[in-house]
Amino acid sequence: MKSKFRMYRFKNEAALVLCTLVWGGTFTATKMSLVSVSPSLFLGIRFAIASLVFLAFALLSEKGPGEKEDAPHIKASFLLGLWMFLGFACQTIGLKFTTATKSGFLTGTLVVITPILQTIFFRRLPNTGNLLGVAVVMGGLVFLSADTGPADTQFLFRFDWGDLITVAGAFFFSFYILLMDKASREVSIRTLLLSQTLLTSLLSFLLAFLLDALNWETLMWHWESGVLPALIYNGLISSVGTTFLQTKYQKTVTPTRAGLIFSLEPVFSAMIAFYVLDERLGKFGLIGCGLVMTGVFLAELAGKPKEMYANLEK
Repeated sequence: MKSKFRMYRFKNEAALVLCTLVWGGTFTATKMSLVSVSPSLFLGIRFAIASLVFLAFALLSEKGPGEKEDAPHIKASFLLGLWMFLGFACQTIGLKFTTATKSGFLTGTLVVITPILQTIFFRRLPNTGNLLGVAVVMGGLVFLSADTGPADTQFLFRFDWGDLITVAGAFFFSFYILLMDKASREVSIRTLLLSQTLLTSLLSFLLAFLLDALNWETLMWHWESGVLPALIYNGLISSVGTTFLQTKYQKTVTPTRAGLIFSLEPVFSAMIAFYVLDERLGKFGLIGCGLVMTGVFLAELAGKPKEMYANLEK
């Protein structure tokens, strides 16, 4: 039974790691596009593409046995979409004012926020192994969020508006992870996929026009060579592929454990930004990167997800 559980757990967590790798590339793709497209408009188009794909999936697929699509469950799926929208809106707008590397690292603070929110709202305490991993990851994020002096020897903590908006997005993503843990067990995957991407797209378009009317963000679209590849990557590979994988496989992974896996996102984003945008990490950034990876693997080895084992046995 334990061997079966390990394989089951490995498959589901591997799917979330793949999601995280793809997400890591979205920071660079989005950053490259924001010189030609306003953030909210880019977000709306990105999730409109995903919504069209999921609409086709919903129309072509048959309703499975036991699937629930009554009012309470549809409401829960749209609430999930609201948290998704708020998280991506903050992350995308924040990218306008910070680097792709730093945005990835600050989004990674969700690994600390998730267990705190889980304890406050659901009274589900994370186990010792996960808490230890969270502590190490938090230390890594402190190093990763810092700038260095000219000689790469000074530790200079810098936090501006773009960083603050990005951290707010991490809070919303944490709420998303917590709600996904519950909704994915109760609502059909068709409803979840379409509702959250459709709502995110519609709200993003509304936000784009609202910010333009308030003169906070100029509605802008210039057809540059890098825009279409970024939309394909973010709209199809990331929004469609990872939303499907996360909705399907996160239901067997505890929220704290999922948050720890997702904390690898800044590491992946830094690697991709380095090769594509030539964004480089200093000495302290490399230390932080190592701490994040150590914390994730520490939680993986020391954590004992009793809830998952209990659910598998039922």
